[in-house]
Amino acid sequence: MIKKDESKVIEAITVLKGLKLAILLSLLISAILIIWTIDIDSFTRAIESISPAMILFLILTMGLNWVVAGLILKILVNTVGEKISLGDSIIIFLSGAFISNVTPFATGGGPFQIYFLHKKGINIGKASMVIVTQLVLRLFYFTITSSIAMIFFKDYISPGVIPVSIFYLAVGAGFLFGLFVIMFTVVPGTIDWFVGLIFSIKRLRSFVQGNHRAKRLMVKVRTELREFRQSLNTLGKYPFRLFLAGLCTAIYWSTLFMVIPLILNGLGLEAHYLKSYVMQTIYYLVIPYMPTPGASGIAELGFASLFVSFIPGSLVGLVTFIWRFITFYLILFIGGCFAFKEIGWKRG
Repeated sequence: MIKKDESKVIEAITVLKGLKLAILLSLLISAILIIWTIDIDSFTRAIESISPAMILFLILTMGLNWVVAGLILKILVNTVGEKISLGDSIIIFLSGAFISNVTPFATGGGPFQIYFLHKKGINIGKASMVIVTQLVLRLFYFTITSSIAMIFFKDYISPGVIPVSIFYLAVGAGFLFGLFVIMFTVVPGTIDWFVGLIFSIKRLRSFVQGNHRAKRLMVKVRTELREFRQSLNTLGKYPFRLFLAGLCTAIYWSTLFMVIPLILNGLGLEAHYLKSYVMQTIYYLVIPYMPTPGASGIAELGFASLFVSFIPGSLVGLVTFIWRFITFYLILFIGGCFAFKEIGWKRG
């Protein structure tokens, strides 16, 4: 049996491995992009145009982004009848974001935030409800905004150097996944319909009935989804708070989407505010499902491949690195301090 302290050591080792891999992949791909695309004259002019004002605006934007993220968490915690300070909410967000950035498919952040909330005196059921509701709000946001982008702003969408078929396949998969999760969590009867669909297919029915683990998993998933539906009904008694959390979700992503225009403006380039917003809506619809820790390597390649449509090719590597530093490395440093304070720095 693993003791509590030993469990922390194992967890710290796992996180450290993910952290090293995330940084290595990110720096490697960023370096390759800069070397591959660099034009010395353009690069020099861009570096010289960086001003203290640009750095200040980027720091303030990310600070606001983190405060809004903490506010979302605080609103949802209050909605389930518990209390938490805004400061603690921000720390929990940063810690969870760090863990997400060092685990494949960003799978570690949610459970870690649930654990952190539980340590603040919130029971596991309510903590789980808060974190899953955050996920559903995010999926709602991107399902709606990507739909609006595809219908009304399709002229602003470009696959860059990515093959068109692969681009739209990835976008379609991200959209369908979001829609799938929303239907299961919000629409009554979807769970029973899905289970009925599975058992209507003879091979699947035979597999589930003949496999104890598969049958147990089906029962567990069905039970947890129904419990979550009941939890949503509880949250539905407070529509204004849910609306407020949804509004803050939109503000959170909008502030994050401002980073690229601020970087472009600071480098003396055209900011492309609307196109940048539309393209990031598509980008973030897909990127969370990448297998590497924090989508490292894939995030940089995907960013450069997409945004080269309006960022000069000679500077796309530099812009990619600055963007990644602001939105990724800062989280690794600040969120990592809080996360490792909790799980311990020991390496065995």
